[in-house]
Amino acid sequence: MYNSTMRTAPGRMLIATLGCVIMSIGINVFTTPLNLYTTGLMGYSQLIRSVLAEDFGIVFAHIDLAGILYYVLSIPVFLITFRSLGRDFFLRTVAFALVFSATTALIPVPAVPIIEDPLTCVVVGGICVGAGDAMVLTCGCTVGGLDMLAMHLAKKRGMQVGRFTILANILLFLLCFFRYDFSVVLYSIIYMV
Repeated sequence: MYNSTMRTAPGRMLIATLGCVIMSIGINVFTTPLNLYTTGLMGYSQLIRSVLAEDFGIVFAHIDLAGILYYVLSIPVFLITFRSLGRDFFLRTVAFALVFSATTALIPVPAVPIIEDPLTCVVVGGICVGAGDAMVLTCGCTVGGLDMLAMHLAKKRGMQVGRFTILANILLFLLCFFRYDFSVVLYSIIYMV
């Protein structure tokens, strides 16, 4: 059944959508209740959301602001990468970044972790995000973010995709380190791995 679904464009889009939902569940249900951060542009979105909530009291009931911030922060990336990544790939990315943003904004974040052991939450969340992202990528799509910018820089400047994303994530975790205790950073790094 999976193979026949992957042979059609609507089938691939369905599987990519399911991948976005699984990724959002991994983030919202397993890591966000622990105040941990994912990687890339979503990690930066979560950090901005936390600053807005903790320092300015800006919180939306029943909506995770990180999902909305993710799409807003993706717009400059879309504008920068439009020409270098091809029209079809670009349009699929814009669409699935929207699906990922919406599912992340709308899937409820539990008030307390559903699993008490942080390491188990990190591992389960990481598996969900990894599996969901693999589903999206297998369908020839992406949810955008820093990966898109890294691919653009690789084409235009010869920078390695992995090197760019690692440097961006190191910066994110340094910012988290200065704001939160070391365990937040450590569990977030374990989640990334």
